[in-house]
Amino acid sequence: MSLKVIECIRALATRYRVAFGYGLILVSSIVLMPELKGSLQGDTKLYQEVASDLTDGKLPYRDRQLEYPPYVIPILALPQIFGSENYFAAFKLMNFCADLMLKFLLFMVGLRCCNTWRALLPILCYCLAIPFMHFIYLQRYDIWPALICVGALLFLEKGHSFLCGLAIAVGIGVKVYPAIFVLPLMVVAVRQGKGWRFAIGLFLAVLPILILGFFLPWWRFAQFQAARGLQVESCYSSVMWLLQSFGLINVHWVHARAWFELKGPLASSLLPWARGMFIVTVVLSIIRSTAIAAKWRKTSIGQLAGLLLLPLLAFVSFNTVFSPQFMIWLLPLAALSTLEENPWPMFVVPFAAALSPVFYPSNEYSSGLNLFETLVLLTRNLTLIALWIYLVLKSFHITLPGTEKICGRCQKEVYSGN
Repeated sequence: MSLKVIECIRALATRYRVAFGYGLILVSSIVLMPELKGSLQGDTKLYQEVASDLTDGKLPYRDRQLEYPPYVIPILALPQIFGSENYFAAFKLMNFCADLMLKFLLFMVGLRCCNTWRALLPILCYCLAIPFMHFIYLQRYDIWPALICVGALLFLEKGHSFLCGLAIAVGIGVKVYPAIFVLPLMVVAVRQGKGWRFAIGLFLAVLPILILGFFLPWWRFAQFQAARGLQVESCYSSVMWLLQSFGLINVHWVHARAWFELKGPLASSLLPWARGMFIVTVVLSIIRSTAIAAKWRKTSIGQLAGLLLLPLLAFVSFNTVFSPQFMIWLLPLAALSTLEENPWPMFVVPFAAALSPVFYPSNEYSSGLNLFETLVLLTRNLTLIALWIYLVLKSFHITLPGTEKICGRCQKEVYSGN
């Protein structure tokens, strides 16, 4: 594509950026609409069972197993008010509304930070992945913690540290992964002179969970997760299954409860090392993000998103469990990170999400992926690890060939927050 064509496209995108943005939101939402009446998957049925049990007076954690933290219960229970026969439609419609809210937030942030075509990058980065994730997008509740985390970042950027702490604690109570954001965000709040406000907000939102512990053993959800082995989509399993495809090792693709794991002597011996690798990479990423935050005086929303994307990529990529919906966690942070310096590496995340339908759902998923699907799965995992390595090197101001900053003229188009 010639430079003149590129410049023409940029000029049109700049002039009609509002129309283009709403167009992206509209198209990606239309793609999701058939899923409002789509076939149901196992997790959604579990959600309804929890809601039905509550109606019958049965409590999660005490009377039935629930593998999620307690603040998710209102999200699962709310659709039940429309009746059991309408639960699935109400749950998916609720997620559809959350998706719209998240998209509008991303678009509004882009418009506020940029007055050129770059205002479209956050919403573009996010919406590119939606057509490839439609089969699970409305049937999981992961859009809610993603929305909460984006809200927390917006609160902190505006100096509302109390609300940020409150939101992050709620996010932890919905899905545990926002816990890895607490330390970097706390340091940013301290640098703003509002560390105590963040801590108070965090404590007030955690307090109901602590009180609930006197009545319900909600901590059992952690025991459930700790008992999981090497889920088949994890980085470790994708490498082992590739070796299995060439007959170099012997592992088995086994159904375990509601997911699939690799079993065998090699998988069992690798599991503790994989857990150790996961802990080390996540802890080091948190430390690095915290060290970066300690040097900041003022921050932009794009910088904050990039700060959290580093530990989250480690949490997802090196985890012994890598379910398809984990990509929903990464997408909003990657989208917001496109507002900083060179935006193009962030599009690795929607690219990785686009690979998911090749291996899940697939006809071979219940018995073991074929060679092509295995290679695509491994590509997805290695691509995300490569982005994590890029962010680590970038945090130390180490530039790889081809990842230089965008030109100075474009750089000035982005709001820096400094």
